[in-house]
Amino acid sequence: MPVHPPIVRRFVPPTEEQVAAAHLTATRVRAEVAAKRAVSHPLRRAAILAGPPLRDVDAAVECRCSCHPRTCDVDLHDGGQSCSCQDTDEQREARRKAFRDAWSALTDDFAEEHGFHEERQRLFDIEAADLGVEARIEIQAAPFVIVGTCDGRGFYLRERHGTYRVTIAADEDPGSDPWTAEPTESSIDVAGGDDDELVRDGRFSPAAALRIAVAAVRTALARNICVHQEVGSGPYCPACGAPLADAGAWRWT
Repeated sequence: MPVHPPIVRRFVPPTEEQVAAAHLTATRVRAEVAAKRAVSHPLRRAAILAGPPLRDVDAAVECRCSCHPRTCDVDLHDGGQSCSCQDTDEQREARRKAFRDAWSALTDDFAEEHGFHEERQRLFDIEAADLGVEARIEIQAAPFVIVGTCDGRGFYLRERHGTYRVTIAADEDPGSDPWTAEPTESSIDVAGGDDDELVRDGRFSPAAALRIAVAAVRTALARNICVHQEVGSGPYCPACGAPLADAGAWRWT
């Protein structure tokens, strides 16, 4: 668990000049895109009218799907006839329902066959109880996120693209949830590393992630208040383990 000196995240609002420049750029890009589309509309309409008959030609002109010719592709969506932009409201609702039903059946089959998420949750809850913290799996997929409270301090662990970080709430509101906080609210990164550390028995483990997150939070809190007394000639504080050479860097207050 690579615990590093705390990094305070603070929102830095853009300057008036930056806001104005961004607004000008966005306005210019929107105008350029609109102008190009306006020029292409007559050609697209003519090409579309020359193809298979469509229920809503105006929708096809605005549609971004390549089944409606920039160059005519009669093999895609039956030349545009079966493109979703041609659906009635009833057909769209039927498509959505069919997708929901198929997805529900897929997830039900997966859960019944493997019990994967239930088992991960059970082990996670056991780990939280053993550690004496309140925690939940906020997001199961990507990014993977654990949110909780450890010793009165809100924290989260976020894993994505092979790395993770552990972040805690700032002292102004230590029990708050830094994951859902507004961007203007400060938070503090206290640890990070590779997702290999979050593996148990060859599989990604939320329980292992929770144990690492809690250890990072408790280490950071201890180092933040420790007086770092030197004992003997060792390079580390015997109380909190912080390197004595840069002991001050481990405090954010």
